[in-house]
Amino acid sequence: MPRVDFYILDQADPAQRTHFCCRLAARAWREGLRVWIRTADAAMTERLDTALWTFDEASFIPHGTTALDGDNPIVINEADSPGALLINLGDSLAADWQQRDRIAEIITADEATRQAGRARYRDYQQAGAALQTHRIDH
Repeated sequence: MPRVDFYILDQADPAQRTHFCCRLAARAWREGLRVWIRTADAAMTERLDTALWTFDEASFIPHGTTALDGDNPIVINEADSPGALLINLGDSLAADWQQRDRIAEIITADEATRQAGRARYRDYQQAGAALQTHRIDH
């Protein structure tokens, strides 16, 4: 059963969620983890792809929208992809969430995002996952 970390952001701004996701993915990659950033739709995939190119001007974070037979350490898309760490930005649980080592849920102060996050928290809890909550103040 994976460890599930909920990161609760104090703002409703979607740009804060995107920036935090980029920081989290970059840190995980530097620690040697393969990452799947699960997005809600193609527009979110495109925003995150662009953000990973630009969020840290001092470094290159290897990523893409396809796994490239496992050669891409950070994959951003809506479809199932490899990765020990799943950063879930979708509104539901990933079908294979129980096969992951770790899951990160990034929740903003936006009411719809919070409600969907609460539902996923209950689903993880009922399945017996180890849950941790982190409040992130910007």
